[in-house]
Amino acid sequence: MKKKILSVLVAAMLVFTMVACGNGANDGGADEPAGTVGEAPAGMRSLADPNFEFTHVPQRDEYRIFITYKLVHAWYDAIYAGVQAAIADFAEMGVVIDYEWVAPIEPDAVDQVNTIETAIGQGWDMIVVDVTQEELTSAAVNSAIDAGIPVAIFAGSDLPDTDRSFFVGNNDNYGDGAAIARAVAEAMGGEGQIAILSGTIGAPSHEHRLSAFKEVLAEFPDIEIVDEQRDNDFVENAVQITEAWLQAFPELGGILANNMSNPVGAAAAISDAGRDGIVLGGMDHDLRYLEYLRDGVAYIAQVQNCFDMGYKMIYYAVMTIDGETVPEVTDVGSTSVFQADAQRFIDLLFGSN
Repeated sequence: MKKKILSVLVAAMLVFTMVACGNGANDGGADEPAGTVGEAPAGMRSLADPNFEFTHVPQRDEYRIFITYKLVHAWYDAIYAGVQAAIADFAEMGVVIDYEWVAPIEPDAVDQVNTIETAIGQGWDMIVVDVTQEELTSAAVNSAIDAGIPVAIFAGSDLPDTDRSFFVGNNDNYGDGAAIARAVAEAMGGEGQIAILSGTIGAPSHEHRLSAFKEVLAEFPDIEIVDEQRDNDFVENAVQITEAWLQAFPELGGILANNMSNPVGAAAAISDAGRDGIVLGGMDHDLRYLEYLRDGVAYIAQVQNCFDMGYKMIYYAVMTIDGETVPEVTDVGSTSVFQADAQRFIDLLFGSN
């Protein structure tokens, strides 16, 4: 049997009010995702890997997969859409994917460890983890593997020093940070004041982008980093921090943002203040940020291919449970998006407005 990755409905695409959910009982007591479940914007098909083919013949009628990620956040909605699409493909073959999709409201490494430890005793065929904090999560991952449960890593960063089965996600967070920082620094003409919104402490993807920000800016000796603050992945925090910067640094020329929340908050503050001339660069596909990019408030968005993360994660989990060999690392990549392409990405990800 052979069919393309997106041969069926792409269900539940980008429901941006989603909370932790699953199709079984949720130990965390979270609700199902809000919004309308239906066909995704047709353009999303063009963002998936065109060379990926669904060729594996499942060996079971049912698979039980536990998925835990860093926090309840809109960034994961596109991953969840890929998860749902893969589940729909398996359902067409008469195969049930019984799963949990669980995260806390705020990132908490201890909570993630406890969640994994609870899952170990629940009889799942596989546990899949988006890493909150490398050291603590690594220990929990190895505990699950020692208990005989295979573990995969997805989304933000890998744990290659564990015995995890595979990683699927964006494997170049440093490169994303470098792309953003270089674009912003060059747009600033290589000089002026810049500030950094640095996300959640300890989150590997955030820390790798932050390192890239600083190392790239070191190549521009006439650019001064005037401040760096943690927003902990909350738009409201980023708004407040940026508002304070706009007051404290009237000559501020640029802002670097290393997650999907903080560029939205920074752009909102810049727009509300009517401050022209601040070059803003940040991560990913939040509709609000893409609209700010289209309207010229922001300068660059580094957009990850989240849909493929979810789809390939489920597909490779089934193969792994069946004892098949899968790629150890699958890098879904990202794209630098500027103002000229912002509306095209809005249409691809969210449908024409």
